[in-house]
Amino acid sequence: MQPKKLEQYKYFQPFAWTLCISFAGFVAMLALELKNVVLEMQQSSIGFEQRLQTIEEAIGINPNVANPR
Repeated sequence: MQPKKLEQYKYFQPFAWTLCISFAGFVAMLALELKNVVLEMQQSSIGFEQRLQTIEEAIGINPNVANPR
């Protein structure tokens, strides 16, 4: 007796479509969030280098930069 294939189960198609649509929604939400962050960064008055330096200092990535605080 052959085992039942995955596609032959009754609830496979609804489950597969739900999973596919959910993943598409997840990717769309990531794209929208990325768009919002980019727009926010473009409107900022602080230069990119200053923002990067502030982030590096906050998480301690670049210990060679003197901490002005």
